[in-house]
Amino acid sequence: MRTIVARRLCTVAFLVAVASPSARATDIHAFGQQLSIPQNTANGSILARYYVTPKQACDQLECYIISLANFPDGGSIAPGPTITTNVSGISSRLLINGQAYKSGSFPSPIKFSKPIEVQLLSDGRPNLGGSLAGSHSTSQFYYSFKMNNASSNALIYLGGTITPIPGTCSVPNQTVTLPKESLNKLVNVGSTIGIKNFQIKINNCPKGYNRIGYQLEPVGGVIENAPGVLPLTGGSTASGVKIQLADNKGEPATLGSSLKVDAYNKATGGSYAIPMQASYIRTGSTATPGTVNGALNVLLDYQ
Repeated sequence: MRTIVARRLCTVAFLVAVASPSARATDIHAFGQQLSIPQNTANGSILARYYVTPKQACDQLECYIISLANFPDGGSIAPGPTITTNVSGISSRLLINGQAYKSGSFPSPIKFSKPIEVQLLSDGRPNLGGSLAGSHSTSQFYYSFKMNNASSNALIYLGGTITPIPGTCSVPNQTVTLPKESLNKLVNVGSTIGIKNFQIKINNCPKGYNRIGYQLEPVGGVIENAPGVLPLTGGSTASGVKIQLADNKGEPATLGSSLKVDAYNKATGGSYAIPMQASYIRTGSTATPGTVNGALNVLLDYQ
Protein backbone atom coordinates (compact mmCIF):
# COMPACT_ATOMS: atom_id res chain seq x y z
CA MET A 1 0.00 0.00 0.00
CA ARG A 2 1.16 3.50 -0.76
CA THR A 3 0.25 7.03 0.10
CA ILE A 4 1.06 10.33 -1.46
CA VAL A 5 1.19 13.36 0.80
CA ALA A 6 1.32 16.28 -1.61
CA ARG A 7 2.17 19.67 -0.17
CA ARG A 8 1.59 22.97 -1.81
CA LEU A 9 2.57 26.46 -0.76
CA CYS A 10 -0.29 28.90 -0.55
CA THR A 11 1.05 32.43 -0.30
CA VAL A 12 -0.91 33.33 2.75
CA ALA A 13 0.45 35.83 5.16
CA PHE A 14 0.04 34.49 8.50
CA LEU A 15 -3.22 29.05 10.55
CA VAL A 16 -21.77 21.26 24.36
CA ALA A 17 -24.26 22.51 26.28
CA VAL A 18 -26.16 25.80 26.18
CA ALA A 19 -26.37 27.69 29.48
CA SER A 20 -28.14 30.89 30.48
CA PRO A 21 -27.88 34.06 28.32
CA SER A 22 -24.93 36.42 28.60
CA ALA A 23 -25.59 39.43 30.79
CA ARG A 24 -23.69 42.05 28.76
CA ALA A 25 -22.49 43.08 25.33
CA THR A 26 -19.31 41.42 24.13
CA ASP A 27 -16.50 43.50 22.64
CA ILE A 28 -13.92 41.36 20.83
CA HIS A 29 -10.63 42.89 19.74
CA ALA A 30 -9.02 40.86 16.94
CA PHE A 31 -5.28 40.96 16.27
CA GLY A 32 -4.45 44.05 18.35
CA GLN A 33 -0.70 43.98 17.83
CA GLN A 34 1.94 44.85 15.30
CA LEU A 35 1.35 42.68 12.25
CA SER A 36 4.14 42.07 9.76
CA ILE A 37 2.50 40.99 6.50
CA PRO A 38 3.97 40.12 3.08
CA GLN A 39 3.98 43.17 0.88
CA ASN A 40 3.25 41.47 -2.43
CA THR A 41 0.75 38.62 -2.49
CA ALA A 42 -1.88 37.42 -4.94
CA ASN A 43 -5.31 39.01 -4.75
CA GLY A 44 -7.44 37.00 -2.30
CA SER A 45 -4.52 35.46 -0.40
CA ILE A 46 -5.15 34.97 3.32
CA LEU A 47 -2.71 37.18 5.22
CA ALA A 48 -3.69 36.64 8.85
CA ARG A 49 -6.17 34.67 10.95
CA TYR A 50 -7.74 35.39 14.33
CA TYR A 51 -9.99 32.92 16.14
CA VAL A 52 -12.94 33.74 18.42
CA THR A 53 -14.23 30.97 20.66
CA PRO A 54 -17.92 30.51 21.55
CA LYS A 55 -17.00 31.34 25.14
CA GLN A 56 -15.65 34.74 23.98
CA ALA A 57 -18.63 35.40 21.71
CA CYS A 58 -21.61 34.47 23.89
CA ASP A 59 -20.09 33.14 27.12
CA GLN A 60 -21.42 29.67 26.30
CA LEU A 61 -20.03 26.49 24.77
CA GLU A 62 -22.37 26.93 21.80
CA CYS A 63 -23.62 30.14 20.18
CA TYR A 64 -26.64 30.64 17.95
CA ILE A 65 -26.32 33.61 15.58
CA ILE A 66 -29.57 35.09 14.26
CA SER A 67 -28.16 38.11 12.36
CA LEU A 68 -24.86 39.53 11.16
CA ALA A 69 -23.69 42.95 9.94
CA ASN A 70 -20.45 43.78 8.07
CA PHE A 71 -18.89 47.26 8.42
CA PRO A 72 -16.19 48.10 5.83
CA ASP A 73 -13.37 50.26 7.24
CA GLY A 74 -15.08 50.05 10.64
CA GLY A 75 -17.65 52.52 9.33
CA SER A 76 -21.09 52.12 7.73
CA ILE A 77 -22.85 48.81 7.15
CA ALA A 78 -22.45 47.09 3.76
CA PRO A 79 -23.45 43.69 2.34
CA GLY A 80 -20.04 41.99 2.35
CA PRO A 81 -19.12 39.26 3.04
CA THR A 82 -15.62 40.49 2.13
CA ILE A 83 -15.09 44.07 3.28
CA THR A 84 -12.24 46.56 3.00
CA THR A 85 -10.23 47.75 5.97
CA ASN A 86 -8.82 51.26 6.22
CA VAL A 87 -5.35 49.88 5.40
CA SER A 88 -4.70 49.94 1.67
CA GLY A 89 -4.36 46.45 0.22
CA ILE A 90 -6.05 44.68 3.15
CA SER A 91 -9.62 43.38 3.26
CA SER A 92 -11.35 41.17 5.82
CA ARG A 93 -14.04 38.51 6.17
CA LEU A 94 -15.64 36.61 9.03
CA LEU A 95 -16.08 32.84 8.73
CA ILE A 96 -18.66 30.93 10.76
CA ASN A 97 -18.25 27.17 10.44
CA GLY A 98 -15.94 27.90 7.52
CA GLN A 99 -18.46 30.07 5.63
CA ALA A 100 -18.64 33.85 5.10
CA TYR A 101 -22.06 35.54 5.21
CA LYS A 102 -23.54 38.76 3.87
CA SER A 103 -25.18 41.22 6.23
CA GLY A 104 -28.71 40.30 7.25
CA SER A 105 -30.90 38.06 9.38
CA PHE A 106 -30.83 34.29 9.04
CA PRO A 107 -33.98 32.18 8.45
CA SER A 108 -32.86 29.90 11.27
CA PRO A 109 -30.08 30.43 13.84
CA ILE A 110 -26.57 29.39 12.82
CA LYS A 111 -24.99 27.32 15.57
CA PHE A 112 -21.26 27.23 16.14
CA SER A 113 -19.36 25.29 18.79
CA LYS A 114 -15.93 25.73 17.21
CA PRO A 115 -14.09 29.06 16.92
CA ILE A 116 -15.19 31.49 14.25
CA GLU A 117 -12.38 32.96 12.17
CA VAL A 118 -11.54 36.54 11.26
CA GLN A 119 -9.31 36.70 8.18
CA LEU A 120 -7.25 39.47 6.65
CA LEU A 121 -6.95 39.19 2.87
CA SER A 122 -4.88 40.75 0.13
CA ASP A 123 -7.24 42.68 -2.13
CA GLY A 124 -5.00 43.83 -4.98
CA ARG A 125 -4.44 47.38 -3.77
CA PRO A 126 -0.88 48.40 -2.84
CA ASN A 127 -0.08 47.27 0.70
CA LEU A 128 0.97 50.55 2.32
CA GLY A 129 0.69 49.49 5.95
CA GLY A 130 -0.94 51.43 8.78
CA SER A 131 -3.46 50.99 11.58
CA LEU A 132 -6.47 48.66 11.22
CA ALA A 133 -8.51 50.61 13.77
CA GLY A 134 -11.95 51.48 12.39
CA SER A 135 -12.38 54.91 10.84
CA HIS A 136 -15.85 55.78 12.18
CA SER A 137 -15.75 58.38 14.93
CA THR A 138 -18.12 56.57 17.31
CA SER A 139 -18.46 52.92 16.23
CA GLN A 140 -15.18 51.50 14.98
CA PHE A 141 -16.13 47.81 14.89
CA TYR A 142 -16.03 45.76 11.69
CA TYR A 143 -18.56 43.04 12.56
CA SER A 144 -21.68 42.87 14.71
CA PHE A 145 -23.74 39.75 15.29
CA LYS A 146 -26.78 39.01 17.39
CA MET A 147 -27.24 35.68 19.17
CA ASN A 148 -30.44 34.24 20.60
CA ASN A 149 -28.54 32.94 23.64
CA ALA A 150 -26.91 36.30 24.48
CA SER A 151 -28.51 39.49 25.76
CA SER A 152 -26.93 41.82 23.20
CA ASN A 153 -24.75 42.01 20.10
CA ALA A 154 -21.15 40.86 19.95
CA LEU A 155 -18.89 43.44 18.28
CA ILE A 156 -15.58 42.59 16.61
CA TYR A 157 -12.97 45.31 16.34
CA LEU A 158 -9.80 45.00 14.27
CA GLY A 159 -6.64 46.39 15.83
CA GLY A 160 -2.92 46.49 15.30
CA THR A 161 -0.53 48.23 12.96
CA ILE A 162 0.43 46.53 9.71
CA THR A 163 4.04 46.64 8.51
CA PRO A 164 4.66 45.33 4.96
CA ILE A 165 7.58 42.85 4.66
CA PRO A 166 9.11 42.01 1.26
CA GLY A 167 9.15 38.25 0.61
CA THR A 168 7.58 35.05 1.96
CA CYS A 169 8.70 31.52 2.83
CA SER A 170 8.43 28.62 0.40
CA VAL A 171 7.25 25.04 0.88
CA PRO A 172 8.42 22.44 -1.67
CA ASN A 173 6.10 19.74 -3.02
CA GLN A 174 6.86 16.37 -1.53
CA THR A 175 5.83 12.73 -1.92
CA VAL A 176 5.98 10.42 1.09
CA THR A 177 5.77 6.68 0.37
CA LEU A 178 4.74 4.34 3.16
CA PRO A 179 6.03 0.75 3.24
CA LYS A 180 3.88 -2.11 1.96
CA GLU A 181 2.10 -3.73 4.90
CA SER A 182 -0.31 -6.62 5.55
CA LEU A 183 -3.91 -5.71 6.27
CA ASN A 184 -3.99 -8.52 8.85
CA LYS A 185 -1.84 -6.37 11.16
CA LEU A 186 -4.60 -3.78 11.41
CA VAL A 187 -6.72 -5.83 13.78
CA ASN A 188 -8.93 -3.19 15.37
CA VAL A 189 -10.39 0.19 14.41
CA GLY A 190 -7.80 2.79 15.41
CA SER A 191 -4.79 0.46 15.13
CA THR A 192 -1.83 1.73 13.06
CA ILE A 193 1.10 0.23 11.16
CA GLY A 194 3.80 1.26 8.69
CA ILE A 195 5.21 4.40 10.28
CA LYS A 196 7.17 6.59 7.88
CA ASN A 197 9.12 9.62 9.14
CA PHE A 198 9.24 12.77 7.03
CA GLN A 199 9.66 16.53 7.42
CA ILE A 200 7.59 19.54 6.49
CA LYS A 201 10.16 21.94 5.06
CA ILE A 202 9.60 25.69 5.27
CA ASN A 203 12.39 27.41 3.39
CA ASN A 204 13.89 30.85 2.86
CA CYS A 205 11.77 32.76 5.35
CA PRO A 206 12.63 36.49 5.38
CA LYS A 207 13.44 38.22 8.63
CA GLY A 208 11.07 40.71 10.21
CA TYR A 209 7.90 38.73 10.89
CA ASN A 210 6.63 38.52 14.46
CA ARG A 211 5.26 35.03 13.88
CA ILE A 212 5.13 32.51 11.05
CA GLY A 213 2.47 29.83 11.19
CA TYR A 214 1.67 26.75 9.14
CA GLN A 215 -1.70 25.09 8.71
CA LEU A 216 -2.16 21.49 7.56
CA GLU A 217 -5.20 21.30 5.28
CA PRO A 218 -6.19 17.81 4.09
CA VAL A 219 -7.41 17.55 0.52
CA GLY A 220 -11.06 16.62 1.00
CA GLY A 221 -11.37 18.45 4.33
CA VAL A 222 -10.86 17.64 8.00
CA ILE A 223 -12.61 14.46 9.16
CA GLU A 224 -14.61 15.03 12.34
CA ASN A 225 -13.56 12.98 15.40
CA ALA A 226 -10.60 11.50 13.53
CA PRO A 227 -7.47 13.36 14.73
CA GLY A 228 -4.74 13.58 12.10
CA VAL A 229 -6.57 11.35 9.59
CA LEU A 230 -6.56 12.27 5.87
CA PRO A 231 -9.50 11.53 3.56
CA LEU A 232 -8.81 9.08 0.76
CA THR A 233 -7.88 10.71 -2.53
CA GLY A 234 -7.95 9.58 -6.16
CA GLY A 235 -6.43 6.21 -6.98
CA SER A 236 -7.23 4.66 -3.60
CA THR A 237 -8.54 1.10 -3.90
CA ALA A 238 -8.46 -0.03 -0.25
CA SER A 239 -11.41 0.44 2.09
CA GLY A 240 -11.59 0.83 5.85
CA VAL A 241 -8.01 2.14 5.91
CA LYS A 242 -6.69 5.71 5.72
CA ILE A 243 -3.51 7.68 6.44
CA GLN A 244 -2.89 9.28 9.83
CA LEU A 245 -0.37 12.08 10.37
CA ALA A 246 1.38 12.54 13.71
CA ASP A 247 4.15 14.63 15.22
CA ASN A 248 7.56 13.16 15.97
CA LYS A 249 6.26 11.93 19.35
CA GLY A 250 3.42 9.99 17.76
CA GLU A 251 0.63 12.39 18.81
CA PRO A 252 -2.00 12.89 16.06
CA ALA A 253 -1.32 16.01 14.03
CA THR A 254 -3.51 19.10 14.43
CA LEU A 255 -5.31 19.69 11.13
CA GLY A 256 -7.09 22.85 10.00
CA SER A 257 -5.59 25.25 12.56
CA SER A 258 -2.54 27.52 12.39
CA LEU A 259 0.51 26.28 14.31
CA LYS A 260 3.54 28.39 15.14
CA VAL A 261 6.91 27.69 13.51
CA ASP A 262 8.70 27.74 16.85
CA ALA A 263 12.20 27.86 15.41
CA TYR A 264 11.59 31.01 13.34
CA ASN A 265 13.95 33.85 14.27
CA LYS A 266 12.65 37.34 13.52
CA ALA A 267 16.16 38.82 13.47
CA THR A 268 17.63 36.40 10.94
CA GLY A 269 14.92 34.46 9.10
CA GLY A 270 15.98 31.10 7.68
CA SER A 271 14.78 27.62 6.69
CA TYR A 272 13.11 25.12 9.01
CA ALA A 273 12.10 21.45 9.10
CA ILE A 274 9.18 20.14 11.16
CA PRO A 275 9.45 16.40 11.90
CA MET A 276 6.31 14.37 11.21
CA GLN A 277 5.15 10.77 10.90
CA ALA A 278 2.66 9.10 8.55
CA SER A 279 1.13 5.66 9.05
CA TYR A 280 -1.81 3.50 8.01
CA ILE A 281 -4.79 3.53 10.37
CA ARG A 282 -7.81 1.27 10.34
CA THR A 283 -10.98 3.34 10.24
CA GLY A 284 -13.68 0.81 9.36
CA SER A 285 -15.08 -2.32 11.01
CA THR A 286 -14.56 -4.02 7.66
CA ALA A 287 -11.54 -3.39 5.47
CA THR A 288 -10.18 -4.56 2.14
CA PRO A 289 -6.58 -4.38 0.88
CA GLY A 290 -5.40 -2.05 -1.85
CA THR A 291 -3.79 1.31 -2.41
CA VAL A 292 -4.24 4.10 0.13
CA ASN A 293 -3.66 7.68 -1.02
CA GLY A 294 -3.97 10.95 0.89
CA ALA A 295 -2.95 14.52 0.17
CA LEU A 296 -2.23 17.59 2.24
CA ASN A 297 -1.81 21.30 1.54
CA VAL A 298 0.50 23.34 3.77
CA LEU A 299 -0.75 26.91 4.19
CA LEU A 300 1.53 29.59 5.64
CA ASP A 301 0.43 32.64 7.60
CA TYR A 302 2.42 35.59 8.88
CA GLN A 303 2.12 38.20 11.63
